[in-house]
Amino acid sequence: MKINKKSWTLLAVAIFSTLLLSGCWLFGITLVLSYDIDDKRVSTSQPLNGWFVDMTTEKDWQDNQDKLDEIYILYFYGWIKNWEGTPATGRLYVYKDTSLHSIAEVESLGTLVLDGISIGPDTTEVPLIAMGLEPIRDLIMKGKFGLYAIAANVPFDIEVYNASVVVIFAVEP
Repeated sequence: MKINKKSWTLLAVAIFSTLLLSGCWLFGITLVLSYDIDDKRVSTSQPLNGWFVDMTTEKDWQDNQDKLDEIYILYFYGWIKNWEGTPATGRLYVYKDTSLHSIAEVESLGTLVLDGISIGPDTTEVPLIAMGLEPIRDLIMKGKFGLYAIAANVPFDIEVYNASVVVIFAVEP
């Protein structure tokens, strides 16, 4: 994944803030795990799309899975190109797997983690956006989950590239 200088700066600020707020500046170890979402172009009149996120395949996860103690922050970040002339807006939900097939199922069984995401025409950098963590903390600790996007306006035509779910963990020394 290519990350520009501004993105590294944002990530550094996020990590520094997390350390200061958590009180573990001198007493703990922090692991930043970035899981890249498969790049793809989504051109559809269907408002529901989903991805399976499996952080357990990442080397950092495998090296530290039995030492993961706490999750500080869950972020969404990336680059998305909207090929339409109007903004693409929507919400992100998380569920334990990718078995949900309708908006009603996602809204009733999934957990809303990001509301009001808006992708303008042309290429848009989605900055580090903190997603709601509390209701899904245990699910994220397992390392596998379904990420669902519900579009507010269809049809839409977006291309997801260089998008990631970033999780900042506390690791037992």
